[in-house]
Amino acid sequence: MLGEVRGKSYRTFSSNDVLFAKITPCMENGKSAVVPEIQSRIGFGSTEFHVIRPRAGVNPRYIWHYVRQERFRSAARRSMTGSVGQARVPAAFLENALIPLPDIAEQARIVRLLDEADGKSHSASSHLSAAARAIERFRDGVLVAACTGRLTSQWREVNSCTSVEEALSKIPGHSGRRTKQENGSGLALPDFPDTFVVSTVGRAAVRLDYGTSKRADATVADGIPVLRMGNIQNGCLDFADLKYCATDHEIGTLLLRDGDLLFNRTNSPELVGKSAVFHADEEMTFASYLIRARFAEEVAESDFVNYWINSAWGRAWARQVKTDGVSQSNINGTKLAAMPLPLPPIEEQREIVRVVRQILQIADALLVQADTANRKIGSAFSAVLAKALPGDLVHS
Repeated sequence: MLGEVRGKSYRTFSSNDVLFAKITPCMENGKSAVVPEIQSRIGFGSTEFHVIRPRAGVNPRYIWHYVRQERFRSAARRSMTGSVGQARVPAAFLENALIPLPDIAEQARIVRLLDEADGKSHSASSHLSAAARAIERFRDGVLVAACTGRLTSQWREVNSCTSVEEALSKIPGHSGRRTKQENGSGLALPDFPDTFVVSTVGRAAVRLDYGTSKRADATVADGIPVLRMGNIQNGCLDFADLKYCATDHEIGTLLLRDGDLLFNRTNSPELVGKSAVFHADEEMTFASYLIRARFAEEVAESDFVNYWINSAWGRAWARQVKTDGVSQSNINGTKLAAMPLPLPPIEEQREIVRVVRQILQIADALLVQADTANRKIGSAFSAVLAKALPGDLVHS
């Protein structure tokens, strides 16, 4: 058997004990660790882990590597007892678990092999994570360069364009150019080329609408897809998890059109203010936690506005203007309408969208490759665990 599982309520542990989690927030059991040398004789922990105390002649790290295996974790999951959301791995599972136990010298050799493989796995994953962070910073830099005109500085030298000022003046209720001094958020705006007009989201939009509060309790057969805040991911719309609501007159007025921008007005403090642009052929509507912005065609490209909202300045603006509740934050339509919006000539906006789209596609592909490589590293180490613990690799 694995060893002694001590305690019934609060667990105490000592140096070289193995801690085995009953459950984790993601509903996966089996997160584990070896207790390092501690100065106090005992430590106290949560009731959410079991303490495995190896018997004499058993290497603690051998036990730790063994219980990390997916096959062991899967068996532990199958043993869980209790109601849904409260299920735990029972102590009896560990008390009765049988494992192959070579002599102490063999255990030590297996541990050295797995520790070395584990170190290389962590090092590779760390480098891939650093690469992913660098790609994310690159994406942020691209959006800043795009929205401040640096990305198209050479393009402007050989292309003459008309200002969006005249197109803005044709929108009902438009009251002219907005200056940096009128920026109600209190955040300093970046420097823009003289050909840019600083306006607001509200002045550039022909529609700003809240979504439907209808329950999404219809089916794909008798309803229409409702986009929710979870469908906005990394500045794009993800249609993987759709809900449906019944159609009526209200839904008819809230059907999305290609190019409509969706702004997430209510979410956690970290996610409120994210946005994405609708580009799809299927009829869809949107939920009440979202605001739809539709822009005058000769004034603003919705994808350009989306880049601005998701840029470093846009995220800082969201943090500045949001209203915090108990667990969620809110940015209402009035605040969104007042958001400062730099507007290059419409021809330049279209060029910016074209170039940024190509660059971000490359960056996204690199992120996918990094994630795939990271998962392969994890799978490879799992395979090493499964192969090494019976002793096969040690003797090869």
